[in-house]
Amino acid sequence: MATDSLLERVPTAEIVILGDFNAHHADWLGSETTDHAGRSFHDFALAYDLTQMVPAITRIPDVDGHKPSLLDLLLTSHPENYQVSVEPPLGSSDHCVVRSIVPFTRPLRPSFTGCRRVWHYKSADWDGMRSFLRPTLGGPFAFRRVLQMPSLTLSPRWSCRVWNSLFHSLRCRSFKREIAKAKSEHIARFGEKLAHLPSGTRAFWSLAKAVQGNFCQPSIPPLHREDDSLAHTAKEKADLLGCLFASNSTLDDQGKEPPTLLRCDTTMPEVIFRQRAIRKALSSLDIHKSSGPDGIPPIVLRTCAPELAPVLTRLFRYLYTLGTVPKCWKIASIHPIPKKGDRSDPSNYRPIAITSLFSKIMETIINSQLLRYLEGHQLISDSQYGFRRGRSAGDLLVYLTHRWAEAIESKGEALAVSLDIAKAFDRVWHRALLSKLPAYGLPEKLCNWISSFLADRSIKVVIDGACSDLKPVNAGVPQGCVLSPTLFILHINDMLQLSNIHCYADDSTGDTFYTGRAGISRAVVDEYRNKLVSEVETLLRGVSDWGRLNLVQFNPKKTQVCAFSAKKTPFVATPLFEDTLLKASASIGILGVDISNNVQFRGHLEGKAKLASKKLGVLSKARRYFTLGHRLQLYKAQIRPHMEYCSHLWAGAPQYQLLPLDRIQRRAVRIVDDQSLSVRLDPLALRRDVGSLCISMESVQRSCVYRIYHGECSEELFGLIPAAEFHHRTSRQNTKYHPYHLDVRRSTTERFLRQFLPRTTTMWNQLPTEVFPNQFDLGSFKKRAYQFLKGRQRTCEPSGIVSVHGRRYHLTSGEPPARLPPIT
Repeated sequence: MATDSLLERVPTAEIVILGDFNAHHADWLGSETTDHAGRSFHDFALAYDLTQMVPAITRIPDVDGHKPSLLDLLLTSHPENYQVSVEPPLGSSDHCVVRSIVPFTRPLRPSFTGCRRVWHYKSADWDGMRSFLRPTLGGPFAFRRVLQMPSLTLSPRWSCRVWNSLFHSLRCRSFKREIAKAKSEHIARFGEKLAHLPSGTRAFWSLAKAVQGNFCQPSIPPLHREDDSLAHTAKEKADLLGCLFASNSTLDDQGKEPPTLLRCDTTMPEVIFRQRAIRKALSSLDIHKSSGPDGIPPIVLRTCAPELAPVLTRLFRYLYTLGTVPKCWKIASIHPIPKKGDRSDPSNYRPIAITSLFSKIMETIINSQLLRYLEGHQLISDSQYGFRRGRSAGDLLVYLTHRWAEAIESKGEALAVSLDIAKAFDRVWHRALLSKLPAYGLPEKLCNWISSFLADRSIKVVIDGACSDLKPVNAGVPQGCVLSPTLFILHINDMLQLSNIHCYADDSTGDTFYTGRAGISRAVVDEYRNKLVSEVETLLRGVSDWGRLNLVQFNPKKTQVCAFSAKKTPFVATPLFEDTLLKASASIGILGVDISNNVQFRGHLEGKAKLASKKLGVLSKARRYFTLGHRLQLYKAQIRPHMEYCSHLWAGAPQYQLLPLDRIQRRAVRIVDDQSLSVRLDPLALRRDVGSLCISMESVQRSCVYRIYHGECSEELFGLIPAAEFHHRTSRQNTKYHPYHLDVRRSTTERFLRQFLPRTTTMWNQLPTEVFPNQFDLGSFKKRAYQFLKGRQRTCEPSGIVSVHGRRYHLTSGEPPARLPPIT
């Protein structure tokens, strides 16, 4: 609480805590044991996003029986500003000297010196524009004269600097007083403005983001060139990234013939452009999004949707018949988005393409009909979980972790490999992709249109108003286009024909496992392990061969390997991939979740707790700007989702691993500082239980037993829930089970019972019959399950730990239940 009070008084303060803490923590500090002081201090560091900087042991004991340990710590909220080293002790002390270098100067962000035009859309004569468009677009000529709209050209204002050595001190004191006064007025003005803005509006979120960012615009730092020089100005950065992105999307196939696939038995009907669908797509445009390179803003298309829909319908039909795309639609403005890692490295940026809105509208119509055809005829591999209705990253993680945990439970082991496709979207070979489209039954006109859509594209990078030169590209599908995800799925779909390969878009994971038995000899285990390595190498050779045929490059250095085992003898696996030996690590990161080699999530939970603590610290610093209700809403919308990412996977983790998340919520309650508002926060354990049963709260992950039970998932995931046996005799015990009862696999280890399916199946069986709707209704089930679990939590411990064994609902035959039709 003292730290919260300090940050509230000085929001920009950097926290530095150092000294001899005499704390021991096995995982955090490398100690032999973990004591109460070490655990408490570790939780404190997580809660306030503090990083321990001392890299080595600091106490060298001179007493027999005592071992070297790390006792002198330095924790800071800004680790990038500190360089810490350990030096020999002074005099007769048994503690080493901890030396820290702290830079006192911070780089200044260069000011933007350009001009930009701002359109006054509220002052536009929309009725006059619609009246003009209605007859004009129906004739042979349109826009023969330029329409004027009120605008304003903004440029930065500069004031002359007065340098007078005589009055320098007086000027400085006066300047500081004026700054303090301006800051005070600034806080009061923004606080009053936020208080009058309705919660949840776009203006509120925009202003809240500015407040939490200390009213600083995010900027790209100076970028390193290949000759170790730096690109400082916006123009230099744009040119550097433009050349890099263009080179990434340029392929020389040297006349190589693309691979061919066997044609399927179905044929897709021609794409139909209906005026109603185009008008609906125009009306659904977000007017706050930026316009494409053609400068046509979305507010114009949305406001004039009734007048534009007829002419766009004719235009789209004409372009589709010709199989051509206008050249201006193929120019993309690239906005670089930083990835994880050093932001001064140009390779750590992802190119997001901003294209013409007309092109996006046409892509939307084509993509919806293309996906309907592919899904309806099951032409996409069941192992592909990305960009598909009823599937998510959470579904894939549930399936993979269940396989690995089940292998360990059966006294066996599993070996998984996570592949890294180098520049996956940026280096799609167009000829290979176009050669595969007819094999999926796409009509000739659509294939010609897609060929024109991909051909002769060019890009330009935009940074702080500065643009690079246009760069031609001949490969890749532009990230940001509506059609690109579907085209990429079709491009790698034949790779998934290899056994045990699962994908979420370009994130590919292959695995294999064996089931053992108790008491097998060491020689048999070694034989099984060698077989797993051999199977993984066979899989990797198949992937590598597919990559050579399709000019797809894999990065062995970023490929992860993890051996899942509970045996005492370590599983040292080194499969060979493209002449590189891959070393197995203690954990594997898949889709933002860190999974240890015993299928636990301790590292993931600590990382999410640290990220949520950092964001909560930002909110705490800016709390004076917000009302009590605003603080609660910001916590629920911007902080709590980080603590619930894939919560259905790790909700059964040991309580001590979940305690840091509960501490963060208690700290948020103190920041909200209103008991009447804080009671609206449901306990995190309750939210995890409800999310596992029906739908994850405020999260993109939608894995849940209810969807899996009703078949709203992949076939392989649906198969993990077996049908219960039918019993002709009715006993007193059977009458306690509801008609949707599921079988629970008996287990001898707590580790397996904490996994998603065993844990949530137990909760599922404990639900009363009245919770289940008569037909598939996710919203109704979620509401009823929430009410039941909330009522039960008042009288007992959180669910998900106790094992309950029972029978699934009664079937009249031994066949699995039929998959229900999708809800429309």
